[in-house]
Amino acid sequence: MSPKQMILAIIFTAFVGLMGSSAYVVDQREQVLLLQFGNPKDVVKTAGLHFKWPWQSVTTFDSRLLESDAEPNEVITKDKKSIMVDNYTRWTISDPLKVYQVARTQQGVTSRMEDVVRGKVREVLGQHTLHEIVSGGELANLRIELMLSIRDRADKAVRELGLHIVDVRIKRADLPQENSEAVFQRMKSERNRIAKEYRSEGEESAKVIRSEAEKQRKVILADAYKQSEILRGHADAESTGIYALAYQKDPEFYAFTRSLEAYRGSIKEGSRLVISPDTEFFQFFQQSHR
Repeated sequence: MSPKQMILAIIFTAFVGLMGSSAYVVDQREQVLLLQFGNPKDVVKTAGLHFKWPWQSVTTFDSRLLESDAEPNEVITKDKKSIMVDNYTRWTISDPLKVYQVARTQQGVTSRMEDVVRGKVREVLGQHTLHEIVSGGELANLRIELMLSIRDRADKAVRELGLHIVDVRIKRADLPQENSEAVFQRMKSERNRIAKEYRSEGEESAKVIRSEAEKQRKVILADAYKQSEILRGHADAESTGIYALAYQKDPEFYAFTRSLEAYRGSIKEGSRLVISPDTEFFQFFQQSHR
């Protein structure tokens, strides 16, 4: 290789190296901050191939809609109740230059943004009672208003960080574990008290029903006994009349039939009577024997 060719090769290699260190690609999901000796020079948001000086560097930030799911946050309500609020935030990086100036990296600004949102959650929810937060207010739309208020306040606060908060959502709001146990115990005691009241009322009603049923039973039995005695009296009077009529027609036959009924009622099969045969009870046997 001649000296001229060697010089051309060195120049070409240097040019390729210079182009390699000067060219960079911006992805459509990213935005780039161009730095020169650590100082911000330009913000590039257009996707594609770009060039820079070899002594310049790039820092990449996400341009997509991001989501941050923070740890549950303890909030003291207006009526001094403690609740654990679990929320998440959707946000974007609107100004990479501010992000770099404030926190240098995307991870660092995320932490600061979460702190701001937690503060606004405590600030907004602290202006309402626990019942209002849980029930949603009289029109059941208080939660939506609370989340919009938190979003607007947090968005205003993070503009100086180069961020834009799109949405803040409350996933759930729970009582702390120790408070939950106390609430459950109070609920259990209240349910037991109501159950005892129902049992007491039921027993009282049962006593009234049983008393009324017993009263009706006695009345029915008394009426039945009264009717039976009346019927029995009528029957006895009728039978007495029949006996009297039969006696008037034939006194001897009447006495005979009455004696037979007496024999049938008093003398059973296998019975023994120790009695004189001359008694009036056996007068018809004596007549038959004669």
